[in-house]
Amino acid sequence: MAVNKTYISIGYASFGMIIGFSAFLVWNIAYKQPWTAAMGGLSGVLALWALITHIMYLQDYWRTWLKGLKFFLIMGVFFFLLAMFAFISFLSIAIANKESLTNPQSLYLSCVWSFMSMKWSFLLAHYAHRYRKEFADISILSDF
Repeated sequence: MAVNKTYISIGYASFGMIIGFSAFLVWNIAYKQPWTAAMGGLSGVLALWALITHIMYLQDYWRTWLKGLKFFLIMGVFFFLLAMFAFISFLSIAIANKESLTNPQSLYLSCVWSFMSMKWSFLLAHYAHRYRKEFADISILSDF
């Protein structure tokens, strides 16, 4: 019996959510680095939204609520641009300050978590677009 791709995506999004929230806690409590914690927390939230997208797809909620998919698509694009701006900013500041790559409080780790946030926001927009495209044909038929 083959495994459905959606179940693999649910597992991946769950793992990303746990890692993102744990990064938020570790860099807030242990390292006192708020920028890395913020980007790790954003990554966890975006992974949670991707997880919600998949679960709602499996429960067939998107069929009646295509505006919600449009909202998730817009949020994915917005947070992608925000994370890209943060990535470039953190990288520029870390290079200008000549920070160490091995220091857990350096802004290079903020760059890493900004990239992870970019990844999850891209995946959120991708999944929302894919599910919206799948249900768009059904929506046209139900308008008559």
